[in-house]
Amino acid sequence: MPRTYTVSEEQKRQFAAAYLLDKIVNERVVVPVYLQDHDKDLEPVLEYAMMNDYVEIHNNERYKASAKGREILKRFLARYQDFLKSFDIFCAVDLGEGVLAFEEYFNFDDDREWGRFLADERWEDLRVAVAEFKKLNPVEIVFMSFLSEGRFGNAQEGWQFDLLLGSVWDDIRNVCNTSLAVDDLGYTSEDGEVVNGEDVITDVVTQGAEINIELWRKEQELAAQRRAAQEQEHERARDDDDDGEWEEEVVVEEVYPEVYYGYRDALFVSAVWTAIVFF
Repeated sequence: MPRTYTVSEEQKRQFAAAYLLDKIVNERVVVPVYLQDHDKDLEPVLEYAMMNDYVEIHNNERYKASAKGREILKRFLARYQDFLKSFDIFCAVDLGEGVLAFEEYFNFDDDREWGRFLADERWEDLRVAVAEFKKLNPVEIVFMSFLSEGRFGNAQEGWQFDLLLGSVWDDIRNVCNTSLAVDDLGYTSEDGEVVNGEDVITDVVTQGAEINIELWRKEQELAAQRRAAQEQEHERARDDDDDGEWEEEVVVEEVYPEVYYGYRDALFVSAVWTAIVFF
């Protein structure tokens, strides 16, 4: 039976509000009270955010995140981080060979070479199938995949239009409805054994968890250098503030190692996915 995922207006507003909060808080994008040019396209998002107390007006000049908005952003970013660390790995799976592309991640020093490797036709994107298997919302997973790939609200001029009105939402819905599903993964082996889709996705998810653990271990070798560079960047950003009234960034703590180990259970999901984000 064909899938019929839809993206509701409420989902659009929620995701758009979270994205705009990140722009305001972490990217220090100034959204003036009196909207002009492309910023006029933000009006419905700002109306929704104001109605739900996610933003407030600062000095009658610009919008800033409220305490509630900062909590919303923190919860959303916690999910996004877990998506990047634990789900994005399933964007490239070779079903014929039974391998995941990210197993080779640290064998590439050049992002362009890694991108060409991922572009090979052998890879299948199983992120929607994994979401369905784990009883998560594929719309949210695909939205996050668009964020990570720069396909939603990127830095180019006119990003404001995409937040509610752009065709990107149709693209997200289409990906949800046309991606491989769990049932599509079943096959009959050469010796006539029938392997169902749930067995395949269970194996893929379990394998992905082990690869993620190894990737996490290797990343720790670079963690100290990253933290030092981030601290220097934050110091420079604070020094560059014009009025000294910018908010501190909303930073989500690193995923604890036990969460990575928890994903060895194919049906496990982090608590960030069961928590309420928008309230």
